[in-house]
Order: sequence, then C-alpha cells, then structure tokens
Amino acid sequence: MLIIENLTHGFEDRTLYKNVNIKISKGDKIGLVGVNGSGKTTLINILTGAIICDEGQLIWEGKYKIGYLDQHAEIDENQTIYEYLKGAFADLFEKEREYNAINERFATAKPDEFENLLAISTQIFEYLDSHDYYSIDSTIKKVASGLGVADLGYDTPISRLSGGQRAKVILCKLLLEKPDLLILDEPTNHLDTAHIEWLSNYLRDLDGTFLLVSHDTHFLDAVCNIIWSVENLNIVRYNGNYTKYIKLRGEKEATIERMIDKQEKKIEKLKDYIARNSARASTARQAQSRKKQLERLEIIEKPETPPQPKYRFRYSPISADVLIKAMNLSIGYAYPLLENIEFNIRNGEKVRITGFNGIGKTTLLRTILGEIPALKGSIKKHPLLKIGYFEQNLKWEHPERTPIDELRDEFPKLEIKELRNALAKVGLAGKYQIRPLNTLSGGEQSKVKLAQFTLKSFNFLILDEPTNHLDLNSKQALAKAINEYKGTVIFVSHEQDFASLINAREIDLKKNK
Repeated sequence: MLIIENLTHGFEDRTLYKNVNIKISKGDKIGLVGVNGSGKTTLINILTGAIICDEGQLIWEGKYKIGYLDQHAEIDENQTIYEYLKGAFADLFEKEREYNAINERFATAKPDEFENLLAISTQIFEYLDSHDYYSIDSTIKKVASGLGVADLGYDTPISRLSGGQRAKVILCKLLLEKPDLLILDEPTNHLDTAHIEWLSNYLRDLDGTFLLVSHDTHFLDAVCNIIWSVENLNIVRYNGNYTKYIKLRGEKEATIERMIDKQEKKIEKLKDYIARNSARASTARQAQSRKKQLERLEIIEKPETPPQPKYRFRYSPISADVLIKAMNLSIGYAYPLLENIEFNIRNGEKVRITGFNGIGKTTLLRTILGEIPALKGSIKKHPLLKIGYFEQNLKWEHPERTPIDELRDEFPKLEIKELRNALAKVGLAGKYQIRPLNTLSGGEQSKVKLAQFTLKSFNFLILDEPTNHLDLNSKQALAKAINEYKGTVIFVSHEQDFASLINAREIDLKKNK
C-alpha cells in the first residue's frame, strides 16, 4: 500500500526522523507509539500531505482514499449532526440523483433510447445496492449509537456541541466513510469506557487498514497487530499488540545492554594493552595494531532514554473532615443534565467521577468550582478550600511564548533555574523549554500545564482528563503523585489503566440519571 523510503525530517535544530524505511501493507492495524515530542503527529502530517518531509519519499502503490481524524477540521456548524453524518455518503447521494434523473426520462423516451436508459438505470441501481445505499439510515444509526453520538440528538446543530462532542461526531463520520487507510490521532480522548469498547470491537473487526496514535495501552492491545515505535530518530516495526511489543523491546534492550557491556570490556582490554606495550620496542607493533583496531571499532550506542517525570503537588494544610457537601443538587445550563445529586467529599480522599460522555462530569466540576450556578439544591464548600483545577483543553493566551516565558510571567519571584527545574521534573527536556508553546506536542504542552500546577499550593485538586496526550511514563508518575498527595483529589478519566493505579472512591453519575 505505502512504502516510506529514507524519510528524514526535523524542525530548525530538532531532528525527528533520519533515514526511516518502513511500509504499510493492506490489513495492517498499526499503533504508533513513542514518548511525548518524539514526532508521532508530525509523521501523521507527512502521511496526510499536510507537511512535506525534508528528504525521502512516500511511494503509494495505487490510488487510495485516506481518512484522517482531524478534530480541528472546519465544518459547517449550521448543519445538524445527522446532516453532517449523511455527508459521508455524498457520492452515493449524487449517484441516486443521477438514477432518478434517468428514470424520469423513461416516460418520454423513444423506443431506441429506452433500452439504453434501462441499461444505465440497472447499472446505477446495482451500484447503489452493492454499496448499501438503501441501508444508509440504519448504518448511520448503528455507528452513531456505538460512539454515543445518538445521545447528543440527531437534530442538534454542530454549533451547539462542546469540543469533545464535536470530535466524537467527526470520528463517527470518518468511520462511516470507510477510507482505504484510516489515520487516527488519539481517538479515545473524548470517549467514555463503553464507547471505547465499541470502537475497539469495530477496529478489531474492520476489514481494512489503519494507523493510530494512542497512549491508551489497553486500547492498543485490543486493536493493533503491529506496533511502530519511534526510537532514536527511527521507526521500528514490532509484530503483535502492545503487550508483545513491550516484551520484544525489553528483550532487544537487554541484548543491547549485554553487547554494550561486552564491548566496553573489550575497549578497556585494548586500552590496557596499548598503555602497557606502546613504549616497548618488542611489542610496539602489536600495540599499534591494537590502537588501529580500537579506532575502527563502531561504538554501540545506548538507547535514548527520555527524562523520567516526577510530579509532586504542594499541599496547603486544612483542618476539617468534610470539605464539600452536595445536597439535592441539580446541574446543567438551560435544563438539568443531572438531578438529585448527593455526596460528601472528605479531607484527603481521592474520588473518581464516572459516567458516559455528555452525562455532565465536566459540568459537575465547573459547578463545584462555582463557574456555573446550581439549578437546584446546593454545594457547601469549606471556606478555607484552595482549589487547583486542571482543564482538558490546551488553549494558551499567548501561544507564541515559550514554557519558560509562561512560567516566568506567572511566577515572577522565582529564578530561571527554579522554573527550568520545575519543567524538568515533569519530563520536559531543556531544549523544549525554550520553544514556542504552539510548536510543542500535545503531551509536551500538558507537561507545561502540570509544571504550573506543581508550583502552587492547594489542598483540593480537580483534574479533568489529565492524561489526555500524556505518555505512559508521565501517566504512571501522575498516578503516583495523586496517591502521595496529602490533600483531596477529584478526577475524571476515561483511561481504566490509569484509574486503576489510584486508590480512589468512585462516584457514578449514571445513578443520578
């Protein structure tokens, strides 16, 4: 399907790929993995033609329709959800119009023309039938129901959707289009557990080819039969799912470590012989030979290891038992999303808010924060609460600023060394600390937000999908920090693997529907 030859690409002084050679074959179900900032989204942009690689070429072995999940695509926001989804079948609707136009001509057709029209009409009908034109409505509803789009209401205008809901609708249309190569960048970010399971089953059973980026290891395990791993400016192919990839890569790294150890011993032995025998006339020739052997030796490089993040949230003590009490609470905007909510949040608790997308998880968090008023009932908060809120979005007021600039503006009393240290602790390497925010990957931007978070003192944290865009090491470090935090934490996460690392009580909002 696609051969990638000698791909080299970078930005300014940052090389992402060097002489990459790899291919995609029909039926490949590829998971693209790598640490934050390794170039996964850049590779997708090269494959979709959004950017041109510095060197190398993409060789397509035929004409293929590529479908890309672009969550920021410009679409007609006046369309309803159903109108937008029907757009996936635009070519079939055009064929149907052609079919109707042909049929209208039958009544006035001359005998010699009638046979020709009948042949064309039959051909178009067979085309429509073979492409399931007459089951479009049920096809749309099947996929829309599986992804939770149906719950938003088919007559709802796109303009009324949140960012997460909009992304879900775009994904739904993309699946309906059934492209030859499906490219998905973090497709589970706005899906809840039930809808991730549906998407997993859909992709696993799909008779097609896809490449996806995801940090959800459970999802990768369920749907992929190949893993592409970004390693040392290269892309390495591993056959199997994510679990097998971890096993194979671990074995490879262990082998490399043994080879490095063996080579280092050989180098020491050669250096020792050269040092002891260079001065003697009788052994100088042998020493010179060893020296040339040492110079010709190709040094085995250690695999590049990304900085290990270490999060620690500062705690501002508070002496109280119950910090938040919700009584007969109804939340929403023009109408209630949830009603009769009752709960207590105690000091030091870790609480996970669960429920399907659109049920009102973020609305509840914003009601607790006081950003939107309760429709009914009340939320009583301890007067000494110091709440830190981590939002889903990665919007910046000044995206041209660097992470250092952003932190320096917010924390003017801290020295540059302290700011750099805060960014390094969350896993943002020094060279990325001085790049504009809008050139960083989603994961790198999330780390800047977390660095801001770690420099403030709170006694109550609210985290809304904090793992979106974060790599595995960062998620594990974040879970550890939440468990070790002395204060209270409420969090929303669709990632079961991440949630399972945290000793948390669950508040299931489905019980309030």
